[in-house]
Amino acid sequence: MATIRFSGIDAYMERLQRLEQDSEEILKRAVYDGAAIVADEVRQRLHAVLSPDATGQLESSLGISKIQNDQGYVNARIGFDGYDSKGVPNQLKANVLESGSTRQPKRPFMRPAVNAARRPAEAKMEQVVEQEIETLMR
Repeated sequence: MATIRFSGIDAYMERLQRLEQDSEEILKRAVYDGAAIVADEVRQRLHAVLSPDATGQLESSLGISKIQNDQGYVNARIGFDGYDSKGVPNQLKANVLESGSTRQPKRPFMRPAVNAARRPAEAKMEQVVEQEIETLMR
């Protein structure tokens, strides 16, 4: 009868347990890095559609929310916060730029940015997860 011996199985099991314990933090880092790529693309495209005399308040209000675990889904939101100096919500201003109004033609920037950044963001998230797993499993 053949005998197979494994060495180091306890150390391997410890690494797997550590991976399980750290999995949410790893996913949060990956989601944040992916969201940063999308936010950068949104910022670039927003800048391209704004008039040259824009104050920069809308651009500076763009941000990434705190990473959340929502019923097993780790996610972040990218959007606009606050009000401009006249008290107009920055979300409203961004929506009017994206969708237009009766007095202003639409100048889409958000949807094209998300579409353009999707694959690079997914690739970055995959890279972060793989690096973290590789580091923990060494």
